[in-house]
Amino acid sequence: MGQVVRYQEILRRLAIIDDGFVEDRAGLGLGLDSARVLDPRTAALVQVAALAAIGSPPVCLEWSSTRALAAGATEDEIADVLLAIAPVAGLGRVTAAAPDVAIALGYDVAAALEELDGP
Repeated sequence: MGQVVRYQEILRRLAIIDDGFVEDRAGLGLGLDSARVLDPRTAALVQVAALAAIGSPPVCLEWSSTRALAAGATEDEIADVLLAIAPVAGLGRVTAAAPDVAIALGYDVAAALEELDGP
């Protein structure tokens, strides 16, 4: 196929949130080790909350939820983060984020809702 064009490489790495690439090229440290007072689990949960609150795209919500799980957070804790931010972020932001967070947790909300609508 040939050599990947520079812009294609950049866009591909951004789309998959390549931590090392983003840190090296954009100077954005996405790692949880930068949180000096918060433990990695708490820092990861805060990232899920912040991304949901600002209406981040699905890939960011899935990425942060997966990182929270890897840092030791439970599925219940991640779901509770969405409940905790609802009063300040707004129900619209939380309901928009819920299906994308659910995907990262291995739960398909749309399929579950279809089952409820079934016979």
